[in-house]
Amino acid sequence: MKTKLFLRAAALAFCALITSCKPNVNHSGVSGTIEVDEVRVAPRTGGRIVKLLAQEGDGLMPGQPIVELEAPDLRARRETIAAQLAELEAGPRKEELGAAKAEWEALVSQLDLARLEARRAEELYAEKTISSTEHDRAIAAAQTLEKTVAAAKSRHELLLAGTRSELLAAGRARLAEVDAQLRELIVVSPTNCVLETLSVKVGDVVPPNREVATLLLTNHLWVRVFVPEPWLGRVKLGESATVRVDAFPGRDFKGVIEQIARAAEFTPRNVQTTEERVKQVFGVKVRLDNKDGDLRAGMAADVTFANGK
Repeated sequence: MKTKLFLRAAALAFCALITSCKPNVNHSGVSGTIEVDEVRVAPRTGGRIVKLLAQEGDGLMPGQPIVELEAPDLRARRETIAAQLAELEAGPRKEELGAAKAEWEALVSQLDLARLEARRAEELYAEKTISSTEHDRAIAAAQTLEKTVAAAKSRHELLLAGTRSELLAAGRARLAEVDAQLRELIVVSPTNCVLETLSVKVGDVVPPNREVATLLLTNHLWVRVFVPEPWLGRVKLGESATVRVDAFPGRDFKGVIEQIARAAEFTPRNVQTTEERVKQVFGVKVRLDNKDGDLRAGMAADVTFANGK
């Protein structure tokens, strides 16, 4: 009998010990995986890869070159347009102006002679010395020369005025367009980031908008977790959250709630809340403060909201 009582007391003591050692469940915590924003860069102009200016894993600064392409046909086009623009800006040469003026003056002399012959034809026709046909021919010749002289004068004045401003603007716009395409031959980093994947090698010919590198924006880390509907009354945009990862036990990282899904979804298989799994949850995106650079994409993270549950 004493043995049975002793065993029963030992069992109760063991159960009490197990109960006291059972970890407290954090009813305001959820788990997720740290993710990072990615940027896929590509040239807007096609060409052949001639230089790789960065390697996978390199940290890049804004504007730092990654790859360089070459497009000889584009450079030839640029030279052609530049030459055409230079010609437009220079305007007509002195020889062209001189030739136009000489042509105009020669036609004026011919017009004076034609007018003189027309007046003589009028007199002769009045005396019935010439036929009406000869009279009409002299008058028509003078009128035709008047129009020819006016056209030659206009050509000379247009040359004096120089190139039209609209033509100059169009030429400069074409040159600026080609220069922009040439600048795209060097693919650069848009911001502070890490070169994750380089998708090309020297000698590759890539078309326009073909991805050449994948960049990780390491200053833009975030973790997406899923919370049940009852939590929505306490999880607010802009509020703080605490994040912990296995790599730094006991260390708290700061986070800010950046997005809350507008529609519910079924809980993903790889996401568990600290409560019993519910059928539908809402996604919450928490932006992480990674100024020290300790956090990495792919780390498992436990997120605790400030308001709790």
